[in-house]
Amino acid sequence: MNQLKKAALCFFLFCMLPWANALAREQERPLPLAIQLDRTSFDLNGHWQIFEDKSATIGIEQILNEVNAHKFAKLKGNLSASYTDSVYWLKLSIQRPKNTSLADWWLEITPNMLDDVRAYQVSQGRIISTHQSGDHQKPSDAETKHRLAVFRFQFHDQEIHTIYLRLQTTSAMYLSAKLFTPQSFAEASNRESNLMGIYYGIMLAMIAYNLILTWSYRDKAIVLYLLFSCVTLLVSANNNGHLALYFPSTSPWLIETIQSLAVATLLFFYSLFVTHFLRLNKSMPLMADVFTFIQVFALAAIIGVLFGLNAKIASMVQIVAFIQMLLVLPIGISIGWRGFRPGYIVVAATTAWIAGGVLIIFRNLGIIESTWITEFGYQIGSAIEIILLALAQADRINYIKNENALTQEKLLSISKHAEQELELKIQTRTNELAEAVQRLEKLDQQKNEFLGIAAHDLKNPLTGIIGLSDLMRKLENNISPEQRYSYLERISRSGQRMMHIITNLLDVNALESGNTKLVKQKVNLNELSHQVLMQYEHTMRAKDIRHSFSYADSDPFSNPSTYFVLADPNASFQVLDNLISNAIKYSPIGKQIYIELHTDEHFATVSIQDQGPGLSEHDQQRLFEKFTKLSSTPTAGEHSSGLGLSIVKKLTEAMGGNVRCKSQLGEGCCFSVSLPLA
Repeated sequence: MNQLKKAALCFFLFCMLPWANALAREQERPLPLAIQLDRTSFDLNGHWQIFEDKSATIGIEQILNEVNAHKFAKLKGNLSASYTDSVYWLKLSIQRPKNTSLADWWLEITPNMLDDVRAYQVSQGRIISTHQSGDHQKPSDAETKHRLAVFRFQFHDQEIHTIYLRLQTTSAMYLSAKLFTPQSFAEASNRESNLMGIYYGIMLAMIAYNLILTWSYRDKAIVLYLLFSCVTLLVSANNNGHLALYFPSTSPWLIETIQSLAVATLLFFYSLFVTHFLRLNKSMPLMADVFTFIQVFALAAIIGVLFGLNAKIASMVQIVAFIQMLLVLPIGISIGWRGFRPGYIVVAATTAWIAGGVLIIFRNLGIIESTWITEFGYQIGSAIEIILLALAQADRINYIKNENALTQEKLLSISKHAEQELELKIQTRTNELAEAVQRLEKLDQQKNEFLGIAAHDLKNPLTGIIGLSDLMRKLENNISPEQRYSYLERISRSGQRMMHIITNLLDVNALESGNTKLVKQKVNLNELSHQVLMQYEHTMRAKDIRHSFSYADSDPFSNPSTYFVLADPNASFQVLDNLISNAIKYSPIGKQIYIELHTDEHFATVSIQDQGPGLSEHDQQRLFEKFTKLSSTPTAGEHSSGLGLSIVKKLTEAMGGNVRCKSQLGEGCCFSVSLPLA
């Protein structure tokens, strides 16, 4: 008896099972979307029911059959089915509760890349309207001229209207949809168009910028980046629907081909660009081989797409593209760590692209749903990437310029210095380059000063010579012998002044170029000082300047008759001549100069003290530099080229000695020259 009850209970449950399933389906079925007066748009995420037609043969008549009507299941979120041969049917119930609510509604469907999209409006089991779109359809045949598929529906009564969408494509199967009133659709389209305009403006500006760079530098990496940017813009225009909208073709397959080739083409050009931009052949040969393999794969994928194999290889191409983007990150960081700073910018650009690209790949593979982020993620990521890569190009150009300048500096160093110094310069190339630039700037400045001083200083005596000679020629018969002698003497002094200027300039040039050859021998510094002093007796008499010659009283090594040093006689004479002439030149009329000699164990020193205006601390810091014009000026209008003390320092140091100055402003100067004893 118990067994009979159990059997009856099982039979009852078995009979109730279809009814329970139907009840569960009925409970899962979403309520009709109520069109309210205060709403102007609806996001249809979560409102659809879905049915997969794996045979791709079922039509709308069969869908409306009550048997197939129960096959629809609730769709959680938006449709995302990756690559498939199935036809998907979506079902949406809509009801207009009040006659006062709007009757005209527009359905916008994303993406624009679906091959065939058909919409059917059904009410009370009867098809009211039929709509069709897709990238197999000519844009001129579209119901609404828009980059996306837009269908117009009217709900004049308060009955429940059902919209069926039939979706079929060889590309990734995904869909998101929104319902708008005509006015809200226009407002949303305007906002969207403004954002798209900004995006296209950025892309075109970067392309124009790189055209200029390509023309200026003819660099292969820049050319590849330009091609990559153009392909990115073309793919974006196609994905956004603007390519088909504004450049309609009589062959819709062309738009579909561009869409199918998009990922493989971007993969190919980006791989080429990264290889050349980061110079992987030199820096990372193994990775260069990996990227070469990716390029071969991308070319094979492009050929496969052209032969109609896109559905079979699309997923693999997107996976390889994702792997390549992940590879660029550690490669860029590694190369940036090695000193090539643009590598870091490539990492940042690739990260931005990954942020948008990964969303699209995951959407196409059916891992995530289609949202506005996945819809515009590629545009945002690619715009950021293009901008960052443009900055990387500029940084790379600067890097190459610096690298070329460094190469030139190395070649110059090889010709001037020994191998050991060259290796040292290579190790400290960054600091050496900065110092070399400063030296070149200083040399250029000195060259300009050299030419300016030479022109200025030679102009006055030359003008005097020309003027006096012209005057003598014009007054040839009316000039007395005394006047002629005076003019000739003035011409001679001007010529001697020019010769002095030229001699100083040549001396400086010879010293700096290393062409001065000194012959060291025993020189009596005492006698040499008297010889120099004697040639200025006339000048000192003219300025009423007295001189005093003395020896250090406490010097145990002093011998007034013999102060022998090991030096070049001519160079020693020139050193003393410059210092004594300066003392006379800067001494006021009626003053006195003091010359003192003394020796120590290693050096003999001559000191020249004047009673001139002295030197400030600022003047003393640049005292021995070339072309230095000090604050003090000659007291009788004498000439100063600014080279004398520089020559003194260089000659003294070349003979193994040294020169120094002690001075206080207003108390005169004391110059001391020490030369090694013979």
